[in-house]
Amino acid sequence: MPPASSAPTSPSNAVLLATSLLALAPALPAQEAKAQGPVWALQPTHVILPDGSTAEGQTVLVQGGRILGVGADLELPSGARRWKLDGVLAPGFVDAFSAYGTDAPAQEDSRALTPMLRAYDAVDLDGDDWGKLVEAGITSAHVLPEPNNIQSGWGALVASAGKDRMLVGRTRQVLSMVISRVGDPAFGPSSLAGAIELLQGADTARVPGVADRGVLAHVDDSAAIRAIREAVGKEVDTRWMMWGDAASYGGELRGQYAGMPIPGVGAWTPRGLETLKRLHKAGVKVCFGTWSPNGAAQPGDLRRAAATMSRLTGDPKAAMAAITSNAAAFIGSDQVGAIEKGRRADLVLWSAHPLDPSAQIRAVLIHGEAAHRVTDSE
Repeated sequence: MPPASSAPTSPSNAVLLATSLLALAPALPAQEAKAQGPVWALQPTHVILPDGSTAEGQTVLVQGGRILGVGADLELPSGARRWKLDGVLAPGFVDAFSAYGTDAPAQEDSRALTPMLRAYDAVDLDGDDWGKLVEAGITSAHVLPEPNNIQSGWGALVASAGKDRMLVGRTRQVLSMVISRVGDPAFGPSSLAGAIELLQGADTARVPGVADRGVLAHVDDSAAIRAIREAVGKEVDTRWMMWGDAASYGGELRGQYAGMPIPGVGAWTPRGLETLKRLHKAGVKVCFGTWSPNGAAQPGDLRRAAATMSRLTGDPKAAMAAITSNAAAFIGSDQVGAIEKGRRADLVLWSAHPLDPSAQIRAVLIHGEAAHRVTDSE
């Protein structure tokens, strides 16, 4: 078997790799195109594995935008191009509930139930926000309908750059039991009791697609959680979006995936920090996103929230999962969120562990193609 070609170890190899990926993509020989292009063997100083641990001496094989394998003793395919990279290779961040990507809010206020509304239809793939996400290491975003209706419609998973960016057109059916948002004197309901009545009559479990894809429920107290559980049943896979004082009811979500809105830079309150700590201790699988009832967080706040969680709990694996693998599970996707065989090659090379405040991005690959690179002069 011919040996794999190699490149010397250098921080600038991140730039060379990104440039090579762009240059080779349109000019592949026919036989390589049939085989989904060349194989890239990425050998960074460290790799963040699916369980959140960091390992040395790993090779990540990439072909056709997908990860072929990860390991210390992989046999490289004939003709594979090996790149030794100085830095930490991490999965791209996943914005579990994004404030970005739409040209207008995905909502319909004329009815209390809008189960067939799709956030997908409000997505603006040409908007400037996507570049900001990529520069923050966010390679995919979960765009949701506004939680103004009891049945608000379907979320969508979108890649931050590249081709074929609409990864999942219908992720989860969004439900809302937050009466401050769904209450409407014209269309109803005007109380939690009224909202529960409407939800039970809507038979969410029979909405086409819900049985397979599940729901994402906005809640702000224990009564709302119980109402959702009673209405959709145990068979429907449910994720939670926490509003209000989650410390007062978060224990009911033990072992489950729950989204926690993040404040802006320096805006964590002592109560908010204590809530995050309690949720982690209770076994809640916390996920972070840029959307918030109080306005959008900045793309960089996603990483800062995970770093805060790591320092607060002493559990960097759980903190990293909150913006990668757990965020993907929150959405219901096995395509993103981890450096694992079969997943998309959405990868970010960092100068240090991404939860280290000093870490800088060196290159971003989305579906195996260069989406952002930092030159030596930068």
